[in-house]
Amino acid sequence: MDRRLRRHERLTTRAEFTRCYRHGQRLRTTYFTVYAYCRGACVTRLGLAVGKAVGMAVRRNRVKRRLRELFRLQKALMPRGYDLFVRAVPASASASYVALEAAWCEAMAMLRGAEALGHAGSKDV
Repeated sequence: MDRRLRRHERLTTRAEFTRCYRHGQRLRTTYFTVYAYCRGACVTRLGLAVGKAVGMAVRRNRVKRRLRELFRLQKALMPRGYDLFVRAVPASASASYVALEAAWCEAMAMLRGAEALGHAGSKDV
């Protein structure tokens, strides 16, 4: 399986981020919030927002690298056809990789659970 993060697997336009934020379901964890919008297409895409509240550029970039890596390594476990907009909170800067991974798995489990129940249109999970 190809584990690279390709361009077609990323959210690139403001409209895509806005659609996830306004119409997607919200999955909150300790370190980030995931807005998941079901597009129905076969590719799951990722978009990140790590604001200045998280810390200086070095810390923000580290958080982004870690979140990208979690997405990349766990592509096979994610439901297909979603746009995922991940917004990091300041606690994510001091979190270990293992803690971020646990939060990511928790969010994806919530998403799979909501999908199984048929709540793909609900806002909060």
